Amino acid sequence: MPNSPEGDDVQARGGPDMVTFPEIPDRLEQAQLKRLTVQRVRQLAETDPDWPIPLDQAPKVGRMRLFDWHVLEPYFRNRKSRQGQRTDRPRARETPGDASSPDAAGS
Repeated sequence: MPNSPEGDDVQARGGPDMVTFPEIPDRLEQAQLKRLTVQRVRQLAETDPDWPIPLDQAPKVGRMRLFDWHVLEPYFRNRKSRQGQRTDRPRARETPGDASSPDAAGS
């Protein structure tokens, strides 16, 4: 019964709100967060150590993984965007007066 009051009770009690990868970009937009592509969301799930639900622990229905939106939303709200920053190589910090800095060459 989709219109039963019991369905509203589950939501009011804080029951899980399960979403799949393809649904997450729309949910981000509804929550007024930056919309990401499905591919980027999947990449975050596979590579970000802060991703809150490990892929091997996410329930699977057929070929789809399910995630509780109530757990994912705080992750996306608090996530720091590193647009344009390479994550595969850490940057060496330059110190003033270092021979490799442009100012040291002109001195």
